[in-house]
Amino acid sequence: MTNPVRRFLDRLTGRRAESAASWTCPTCGERHDELPAATAHAPLVWDQASPWERADDFDLTSDTCIWKGEHYFIRGVLELPLTDREGVFSFGVWTSLSRESFARYLPTFEAENEADRVELPPMFGWFSNSLPGFPETLNLRCDVHARTGGLRPLIELHAADHPLAVAQREGIPFNQAVEYVHAHLAPEHLRRR
Repeated sequence: MTNPVRRFLDRLTGRRAESAASWTCPTCGERHDELPAATAHAPLVWDQASPWERADDFDLTSDTCIWKGEHYFIRGVLELPLTDREGVFSFGVWTSLSRESFARYLPTFEAENEADRVELPPMFGWFSNSLPGFPETLNLRCDVHARTGGLRPLIELHAADHPLAVAQREGIPFNQAVEYVHAHLAPEHLRRR
């Protein structure tokens, strides 16, 4: 197993370890090739808005969200390294960015020249989702790292004693990721693989 710094650098550059061998789930008994990602389709503020507020106040795409023309969000990936096998357990989540960071990020995300993305320095944001199974995650401080290869940016939580930040730093066992999937993701996520 590689060290945590090497794993983080590999994730930042988009380098992936070979996929873990398929496995039989102890909960459902089915065979799977990999873990599904836990994903949020929008920042929490969008989920909490009424249908007419969503229509009037939000511009939501699969990768960006602008609320009232004043608050900017992007979709990224938070990865928890697995401690007992190669790979990560991924969360597709949202973070806020300042207007300035959003303005710098957006053209590079859409740019055909992928090298432009890595030239961006890390950008500060506020974690913009509440993840089930953890103490409140909304508004945890984080950094956003742009990546190449068409990959969504990597979200790195600031060093803290929050259990999600600890799990990102230290990793989690594979069976804990499987337990999370069964406790918090709809069963159809497992059947898609």
